[in-house]
Amino acid sequence: MLMVSTTGSAFATPFMPVLDEFWIVKNSSEIFRDSFDSATPPPSGPDGSDTYGLFGAGGITGVAANKLTMTPSFGATTLITTTFADVGTDAVRVLATNPANPNFLGQDSSFEIHGLYDMSNLPIISGQSFGIRASDRAPGLGNEGDNTFNLFVGVNPAGDVVVALRALDFTTNSSVVVGSDSIQSLLAGADQIELILSKSLGSDQVSASYVLYDYDLAAPILGSGSVGTGIIYVGETYIRATFNSTDRVPVPEPATLALLGLALAGLGFARRRKLH
Repeated sequence: MLMVSTTGSAFATPFMPVLDEFWIVKNSSEIFRDSFDSATPPPSGPDGSDTYGLFGAGGITGVAANKLTMTPSFGATTLITTTFADVGTDAVRVLATNPANPNFLGQDSSFEIHGLYDMSNLPIISGQSFGIRASDRAPGLGNEGDNTFNLFVGVNPAGDVVVALRALDFTTNSSVVVGSDSIQSLLAGADQIELILSKSLGSDQVSASYVLYDYDLAAPILGSGSVGTGIIYVGETYIRATFNSTDRVPVPEPATLALLGLALAGLGFARRRKLH
């Protein structure tokens, strides 16, 4: 049987970003860390079997050797069409919408959201990405999300791998890249990248930064930078931490379409012979 794939990258290894650790610091104290040292993938985690709320759950494809692998091409259709991504998966930590909960990330506290990713599987086309989010989105509480900030590693129009900050508005189906920093020249030897979204005490502004590591060096920090800021508390009182990845679903190339046509024609001919 001739099979032609039209999802993910045609006839290529799928984009599979790897997340090593995901953690949250509040008022200078760590309140959450997922090192993916359990054999059970999200939604399970340090808070129990429902640690995370998942979108595109099929994109959470495995946990092994203290690493989480995502395959966003197996996820769900993205909810905002202006991000250049077609499909994706994300996991939001469920706790933190109740002010009485010590995990609450409110305006009167400082916080940092961290995601440590391998550099072993990088995006190669626009629309492929991996990252973290400071999210005001909670549809179950009636908040669709009007100011979520996504810090991610992706590819810019020039083809460079970049770290970028994107402001997402799920109520208006819109997004804007606030800032970006090319890391193309630092990729050789890079082992891991730490993405950080932080907010100061009493502020309503989130800041995005990154640190790139190369552990073969005597001083392992290969590079670092800041990529933008944005106002995050607009109407709601809480923010939740999320990790995510996205991918494109390419239109089949003419050669692929021709192969698919031949396959369908062959199946039709075989069926007619069987009927006769």
